[in-house]
Amino acid sequence: MLRLWSVALPALFLGAVLDFFGRSIHPETYSSIFSSNYAGLKFLISGFFVHESWFFSIRPGTNGPFWSLSYEFFYYIIFGAITLLPNLKTKLFGGLAFCVIAGPKILILFPCWLVGCASYWGCKKLRPNALISLALLASSGFFLFSTFASRWASWFPTSYPGLGVHPLFYSAKYLDDYTIALSLGILLFSLSRWFSLDNKPSGLFSGLIRNCSKCSFSLYAIHFPMMAFLNAIWASGLVQDISHLQATFGILLSCAVFALLFEFPLQKYRKMVLYTFPFLSKKCGIHS
Repeated sequence: MLRLWSVALPALFLGAVLDFFGRSIHPETYSSIFSSNYAGLKFLISGFFVHESWFFSIRPGTNGPFWSLSYEFFYYIIFGAITLLPNLKTKLFGGLAFCVIAGPKILILFPCWLVGCASYWGCKKLRPNALISLALLASSGFFLFSTFASRWASWFPTSYPGLGVHPLFYSAKYLDDYTIALSLGILLFSLSRWFSLDNKPSGLFSGLIRNCSKCSFSLYAIHFPMMAFLNAIWASGLVQDISHLQATFGILLSCAVFALLFEFPLQKYRKMVLYTFPFLSKKCGIHS
């Protein structure tokens, strides 16, 4: 919860602020991406990560990409309950309880997340020879390139009937998601032949990559409200002569600053909370 809340709660607050001022500056920008009905309740529900449970599909303000955080929250907590709780009874009770709360829509895409677990395990435990790795790399790479090349050039939600529609919403194209997840898992596994997880590269460039990766959650959590706000002030004429490249770098820089404030100090936040509430340090029988 600390890992998620340390970024998610500030992101929800910042998104609400940006939406408020953005709608005041240029309401037309928000006409199709913001719903004012029960706005406060939507932010509250999203703060507890149940905004995609069962047949909910709640957008907190303009932050449409926030949907997947509900999925990830339940995948981590279900997986954690099954793997860490001490005996079969608690594993079954904990895992099933969280499955019931999550609902079928979220569980449909659970195999995609599990492919990531299997891929990581394979990269750590197995080492395919060069020929097999090249074959897997070529096949998965070709599939992913052929799948995404056309979507990169021209992609519209209307091209995929049923996408985002009740009752499955973001899970509606699960077969497509399965094949993409499996291909990505195979791609990562094949690359482990040459890029082992046991190797820890050092140097300036590696450090830059590592630090940039620490901003990924923040980038995910706030980029869309920031894009909407920037579009609003551009459409209103308050900001002129700004290119797409400048806007992109501006948003990336803002996300990096956000990460420095809320994502990088995670260990400090955890220590503060455990110091304030020491009973949380007890593992309640969980085997670590």
